Amino acid sequence: MNPINHFEQNRPIHLALRDVYFEKAVELVAASEQLAGAELLVKDFEEMLFMLRTARKHARFAIRHTGKNGHDEQFSLFINLLAGNVKAVLSMINLKGMVESSHGSSFSFLGVNQASAGLQAEEYQRRAMDIVRSIQNTVRLAREPFEKLKQENRSCFDDEESARYKKAREHYESLLMQKQRPPRVPALMRRFLRF
Repeated sequence: MNPINHFEQNRPIHLALRDVYFEKAVELVAASEQLAGAELLVKDFEEMLFMLRTARKHARFAIRHTGKNGHDEQFSLFINLLAGNVKAVLSMINLKGMVESSHGSSFSFLGVNQASAGLQAEEYQRRAMDIVRSIQNTVRLAREPFEKLKQENRSCFDDEESARYKKAREHYESLLMQKQRPPRVPALMRRFLRF
């Protein structure tokens, strides 16, 4: 008797979670387009990073399946690239805040005056906005290939796998619509859960 492969058994669920979290991250990227020149908020990009990291985790689980699609692996790397860019935006936002703060700034070590620190803060803001625009453009390019990837994966599902994908997708979409992060399931229980 062959042992049960968790990743093969739950591939439709991992794909559903990957898709839902990636789509939510894309929504947050689209919302960031309204920011042109406005303040970038750490909480918005932390949420985006959370969504991308969760999508990346499930993308990695989905490619541990023996019949994986080569595009799934490329997409996992793409999500990783986007997450790295979001981390870079967060870094620039945090550096800007650190420079602007009147107390405890590392720039006091350099002995720069407030005007010089202000110029440096503006530079960090510009870099962050450049990265955000790059993320927005990259996500626009990914729309069609992502839809094709989802279609490729769904075409390989049998009826039971399609139902499990749909059920997992609907459940997590409803949780994200409520702006609640799904409860974390202990690792031991995750192995035995099936949607």
